[in-house]
Amino acid sequence: MGKQLKLFESAPSNKKKGTERSHPKLKSDRVIELQELVEYHQHLYYNKQPEISDEEFDKLWDELKNLDPNNEVFSKIGADFDTALDKVRHIIPMNSQAKVTNSEEFNKWARKMGYDLFVTQFKLDGISVELQYIKGQFTCGVTRGDGQVGDDISNNIKKMQFFVPKVDFEFTGAVRGEIILPKCLFNKKYPDAKNARNMASGITKRKDGKGSEDLTIIAYDAISKNPGYKFKNEVEKIEWLKRKRFKAVRSYFFKSNSEVVSFRDEVMASMRTQLNYDIDGLVIKGKEIDLEDMKRTRPNKQIAFKFDPEEVESTVINVEWSESGAIYTPIAIIEAISIAGTTVQRASLANPNLIADLNLKIGSKVIVSKRGDIIPKIERIIHTPPDAKKVQYPSECNACNSTLVNEGTRLYCPNKKCSKRAYHRLLYWIKKLDVKNFGELILKQLFDAGKVQKIADLYSLTVSDLSRLDRVGERSAQKALDNLLAVKEIPLSKFVGGFDLENIGETLVEKVVNAGHDTLEKINNLTVHDLKRVELFADITANQFYSEFHALYSEMQEVLNTNKITIRRRKMGSDKLAGLTFCFTGKLETMTRNEANDLVTENGGTPKNGVVKGLSYLVTNSAEQTSKFVKAQDQGTKIISEEEFLALIE
Repeated sequence: MGKQLKLFESAPSNKKKGTERSHPKLKSDRVIELQELVEYHQHLYYNKQPEISDEEFDKLWDELKNLDPNNEVFSKIGADFDTALDKVRHIIPMNSQAKVTNSEEFNKWARKMGYDLFVTQFKLDGISVELQYIKGQFTCGVTRGDGQVGDDISNNIKKMQFFVPKVDFEFTGAVRGEIILPKCLFNKKYPDAKNARNMASGITKRKDGKGSEDLTIIAYDAISKNPGYKFKNEVEKIEWLKRKRFKAVRSYFFKSNSEVVSFRDEVMASMRTQLNYDIDGLVIKGKEIDLEDMKRTRPNKQIAFKFDPEEVESTVINVEWSESGAIYTPIAIIEAISIAGTTVQRASLANPNLIADLNLKIGSKVIVSKRGDIIPKIERIIHTPPDAKKVQYPSECNACNSTLVNEGTRLYCPNKKCSKRAYHRLLYWIKKLDVKNFGELILKQLFDAGKVQKIADLYSLTVSDLSRLDRVGERSAQKALDNLLAVKEIPLSKFVGGFDLENIGETLVEKVVNAGHDTLEKINNLTVHDLKRVELFADITANQFYSEFHALYSEMQEVLNTNKITIRRRKMGSDKLAGLTFCFTGKLETMTRNEANDLVTENGGTPKNGVVKGLSYLVTNSAEQTSKFVKAQDQGTKIISEEEFLALIE
């Protein structure tokens, strides 16, 4: 850990007394699903490759906000960490911003604030960084991390454009900015990369610093820890950044919220494309500096006014139907267009309802919007010519010839014995158990050859069966089989959920188990009336669960009869972890991370992916000062070993 940890205090909690969080037992299944999606995509955004666009993430966020405004996810921010880098505490809390996406929402916020001057800056789409100075001398460059502690990237920072090594001797504090990769360099030197932001993120944390000279630091905030060296307001702060040779973010000043809205329209229409870096909105704040507000998870006195997704006109030339299990999903084939620098020829139509709602036809002129790195989406129809043709729907399953059922929200094969369903179930089981090296290359060949048709068949396979397949050597076959058979015991909810019951996920099965129906036999004896008494179960869900479970019950018994995998039973006294939360970090000796989380759940506790406020225990076998370890220490979370954890439930 750097010396900086001793210099600055952690930001205080912003949770007020009396603030209520949503109770887990009262959450709907959709709320749970949305919370998991938000946390999953936050993790990808800050640590890996995003799967969806900012706009699509915002929709998930807004839906969760409407359904469960006090959800705990809103008190957390996404975290980016590299375990190989040293950790340093921030001076300025690097928290997230509240956002609005249209003028109505912005005007509502602006009226509430009542500012006589709106300080308006470009919202840079880069990597947040904090430059720390002691007595005017640069000491450390820190990534965003979890908002309180980040990665030390000082060596790379020193190579970047507009790095300022020294400012006034009286200045002890930090300058906050964004690391960006200019478009000209991105297009010239990194043509194979997904986008400039992801490339910048990768370069930023390179140990050898290669490519750091291509990056630029654009500063937009500063704070002094020296009481005698204070900024009067946000305007003076921006001028100070310029005087000290930082490349300051473009800032504009407006006296009314209507001027801000007009400026946003102008930026979206023309200015945005002329910039040499990416921006995804505007940051609006008042002239007054409010340090206490900055310590909030999402400050109240500033807001991100996001841009609308980029939209381009095209023409539908065909509609294809993508198949996944029993589901047929429409995909529009469109005339090639360029969106955000990528060529697009396919656009999502989601389901038959959308085709009907849009009145879409082959030949329709449509507006297509960018949806991140996945298939873009058709937003609306501009014009449909008289000679346009109707979209043709598949009528029969191409695997079993059953008549497809169109429910509007989905087009699917109703045949429970359909080979497509059977294969999808096998694939789902492998993914649910997280069996490594046993992918579709192996599974599809086994299925097509008739060697594996049901889950139970997996457990009669030999190395010879796998090594005979195309592009599968004996070593790969042994590894795949070993990984499959290594999973010897799983919780009841995962076992039942792994059979891919239609519209029934593991979360709902867990509700049934927690209601006292904690064996396969007890679940088999339930009636629809019994199921309707379970939390989150109503008529449709209860009937769906009943029919799906009983259709697959014999297959479940077959799997257990192989004696290769069993259901882990909840032991007497298994509520001894009730009310406790656990997070595991580092290598475990006697179990996998998934198995550890399962043990917590089975004993009445709650597993967590990160060190959240109120966490009961951090479980680790190492005293290494990782980000989780440091955060647990800072907030007073008890840190125990794997052996001590097992002692709690033995």
